[in-house]
Amino acid sequence: MTEYFKRLKIKAILIGIVACILLVLYSYFVADTIMTRITDAQMAKVDGRFMIATEYRPFVNYDARYRLKFNSGTVQNDAIKFKGKMVKIKKYGWRIPIFSMYENIVKIEEEK
Repeated sequence: MTEYFKRLKIKAILIGIVACILLVLYSYFVADTIMTRITDAQMAKVDGRFMIATEYRPFVNYDARYRLKFNSGTVQNDAIKFKGKMVKIKKYGWRIPIFSMYENIVKIEEEK
């Protein structure tokens, strides 16, 4: 009987570890949408990436091959066009200041 509980305990721990890993991957890769106002955006790159400042927080805009995102120039042009306006931003990733990590913008739409 104790062997049965030992195996059950190991399975429960492994399932918990897998669930935590999936939750972390989900939180990073699945895009969400926010509403904010763009305060600054320029066509100049910083460390090979476009930067977009909003009232919410700063974002980056770069091509991500693993997401099949190759339109960073178009997204940056939209950010410049919508500067000072309310926009809907679709983004993914995490903001971790200590590693200078920013969320990447996938799409920008003007809110009417």
